[in-house]
Amino acid sequence: MCERSFFGNRNKKKQRRTCRMKSGGLGFLVLLLSMLAASVPCRAAQWYLRGGAGYEWSLDAGFHDEDSGAVDPPALFGQGPGSDGRDLGAYGDFGSFSVFELAAGAQPLSWLRTDLSLTYRPEADYTARANFINVPGEQPVSAEAESLTAMANFFLELTELFHLDLGAFKPYVGGGVGVSYNEIGRMTYRFPGLTRHKLSVTPSGSRMDFAFMVTAGTGFRLSEKLLLDVSYRYSDLGKMETDSGNMFMDILPAGIDIAETSAPFRTHGFLAGFRYLF
Repeated sequence: MCERSFFGNRNKKKQRRTCRMKSGGLGFLVLLLSMLAASVPCRAAQWYLRGGAGYEWSLDAGFHDEDSGAVDPPALFGQGPGSDGRDLGAYGDFGSFSVFELAAGAQPLSWLRTDLSLTYRPEADYTARANFINVPGEQPVSAEAESLTAMANFFLELTELFHLDLGAFKPYVGGGVGVSYNEIGRMTYRFPGLTRHKLSVTPSGSRMDFAFMVTAGTGFRLSEKLLLDVSYRYSDLGKMETDSGNMFMDILPAGIDIAETSAPFRTHGFLAGFRYLF
């Protein structure tokens, strides 16, 4: 597999997709926070920085054609059931991987924090099994992927919101919305059960997509200005997508053109770090 650079621009002609968030849920959230804020006296915002690292696991991620009926260029999988009865595709996940995050924010109310975060997920190795028909045996699929996400987040401090006394522990719940830039390398499809055609390699790809996360965690006060921060989170980072273009085949070195394929990129895991108050 060729080397890839996260910030490399391997597809300058590709138009980035954008997506719209559903306004109803966000509008309700804004209204709810506004009503709560109106009932609490204002105070000077306390600024903070936080940073952390953690470990996440991918949820199931099946690759399918963006348009299974595409003909120019043709879809990779096409329509109909595969050899295992499921829709034609590749079924697997992105495994487990490290995650790193930096954020800066403010606490305008005793029970409310907001911040902007940048999160990097390197070395997400995709492994799967394809289900092309008339192919005996297993059909292993592999690729390397990574993701960079920017989000605006909010956190509700439960001890302040519900007037609890938990000592040094400061539990919270929160969520965030933003954009994720997801990149995947060339995907390798192997067919060890075939006598001639044993290898196909699709184009790599990148995509910018809407992302959101929900989280629950706790701070643990170490000093007046420093807290240990531990949390669990679920993140939906949009899709990983391979570009349309030339697919290498060992029986046809010139390859053939194929259309885009994509899979959802959703994760859950733990993050630990520190929060420093100014």
